[in-house]
Amino acid sequence: MLPVTTRAANLLDSRLIAGSAGAALLRLMDRQLATGAVAGRLLARLISTTLAAAAQVHLAASRKPSALRAVRILNLIFRGNVRSRAGMGAQAYFTTLALCSAYDRIVRDVPRPEAIDSFAINFAVGVAHMYRGNLAVAAHFLQAAAASGDSNALRKLGAVHALAKDHRQAAECFKASVERDPRSVMAHQNYAGGYDPSTYTPSSWELTNAGELLIYDNLIQLGENFYHQGRYDDTFRSYQAALDQQDALARTWSIPEALVQRIAATSGIFVPGLPVRLLGYEWVTLIGHIGFIDCHLRMAALGMLPRANYVLLAPPSKVVNQPFLRLFATHVTIIEDPVLVDDLLPYQRLVGDQFIAVRGKDGMAEPWAHAASRAQVAWAAQQRGPLVNVPSELMESGTAKLRAAGVTADWFVAMHIREGGYHGDGPGTTRQHRSANVGDYLEAISHIVARGGAVIRLGDRSMTPLRGMTGVFDYAHSDIKSAEMDLYLCAAARLFVGTTSGLTTAVQALGTPMLLVNCISNDCQFWHERTDFTLRPVYDRRARRYLSLRETYRQPLQALLIDTAVLSRHGLDIHPNTAQDITEGVRYKLDCLDERVRPLRDGGPLLDRYHAALADNPYNFGAALPVPAFLERLPELLG
Repeated sequence: MLPVTTRAANLLDSRLIAGSAGAALLRLMDRQLATGAVAGRLLARLISTTLAAAAQVHLAASRKPSALRAVRILNLIFRGNVRSRAGMGAQAYFTTLALCSAYDRIVRDVPRPEAIDSFAINFAVGVAHMYRGNLAVAAHFLQAAAASGDSNALRKLGAVHALAKDHRQAAECFKASVERDPRSVMAHQNYAGGYDPSTYTPSSWELTNAGELLIYDNLIQLGENFYHQGRYDDTFRSYQAALDQQDALARTWSIPEALVQRIAATSGIFVPGLPVRLLGYEWVTLIGHIGFIDCHLRMAALGMLPRANYVLLAPPSKVVNQPFLRLFATHVTIIEDPVLVDDLLPYQRLVGDQFIAVRGKDGMAEPWAHAASRAQVAWAAQQRGPLVNVPSELMESGTAKLRAAGVTADWFVAMHIREGGYHGDGPGTTRQHRSANVGDYLEAISHIVARGGAVIRLGDRSMTPLRGMTGVFDYAHSDIKSAEMDLYLCAAARLFVGTTSGLTTAVQALGTPMLLVNCISNDCQFWHERTDFTLRPVYDRRARRYLSLRETYRQPLQALLIDTAVLSRHGLDIHPNTAQDITEGVRYKLDCLDERVRPLRDGGPLLDRYHAALADNPYNFGAALPVPAFLERLPELLG
């Protein structure tokens, strides 16, 4: 549906919101209202409805900035309705602000408790105050929304009580919400799970204890939502509370022995006597998340996580790449039976592991990515190799298919140029800074081909086609694309050129050398020691300079890198790497592989300056190091 909604959003923008037709319609409405004509009131209703609909279309196209523009226009024209909290326009205004996480604006519009006769507005205002820590005000509005008996309003009211550490009232609200919608008790550990409560049959144990169990789920959800708002402290307060609640639940209940025996019966590696740790199916829904399993296992092998039977819930319908997942079958127990998966799912609240926070020193919540980065550094220091290897028969089959497709070079570079189509976060969205312009890579592609290599372009069919380029095979648009070939190309490449994306996490599990360009992230990046990188620099418009690495990669600023709209409000822009940055990075990495140059990791003044710049956050890029030419072009990064 994304291409359809994107085209619809473009049409609305060009013809109405920013077009002459919209202005003409407003002038006509103004004249008609001035004469007291009925047509004026009808036009007002039409314009209000159209702006509200435009906001919804933009939201469906993942274009939050455009949706906000539509309702801000609505607010300017119909400010009286918004102030009186009356009518469809006011409902559309507050609801859209909430869906765009514009909570500060809502709080400014409705700063204190008041009586509002609209479920939608009460709900939106209550949620906004909850996310800004005004819990008493939030409770006022959400109690009004929950008076309708709406299950979701009760859940949000329970979340307010959970944030206030009133677990008794939180449990009462959660239990009441489940009584109205029993399937909603389905365990939640990460939005990436793509849970479908409509097909879920809860157990009697889960329904009986829904109130207490859902405290964990909702604290997890709150942490995720704060994370996506760039609110680091709130995120990890929520995750700390969730981990504490999980410990409390585990002291009260445990996985029934009958279920443990069913796990053991499916596994050839299950060790009796060791505890069970459950990994939900959010670990298998994206290829990068399967790569997370590799890092989680490294943490366990290094003693950063407890010795346990790690049990992965992986119903086939959820697994994005089965050949890749099968590589881990000797390290984790993989449960594919959907019935057993559903039976185990509720117990994530007791013994589930997720990939946003782990128990760190003294039981305090540590960002999972930070722990994974520490693990990569330790793994490199111990000179350990990859945990998994691709079977020789798959490698042989992949080589044959690639040659049959016309790629005959002795070696190739696998290249992933993220464009945003897969996740719907391309141009016009608040995550467009994660994507790149294909044109900036053409010089680097030519350099690879000139050195005798081929370029295999990875990705999906939403990407810009690369046709008619000598030495380039556009695998993303080819007939040989498959899960097996995805795995083969990631493993067989002499070099992978990518960025901060999920595919990078998968590639590094295979030990493939990596050059990562146009990198930006609000998280630590747990890259292995065969990785070199360039970053998107952050430009301060007010100071008219680039921020240093020390300024960018520490809290609270780093958390804001998730959202360009939030950054813009702070006067910050993210700039892409230049074509020269990318080409020089490719040249340097290939020269290192050919042993033509001395790599940065061998030491020297530039490496010392880089380490000094990241002294406050030394694990931010795992065991990887930057491309020297990039640091030399932007010396202010090391300031």
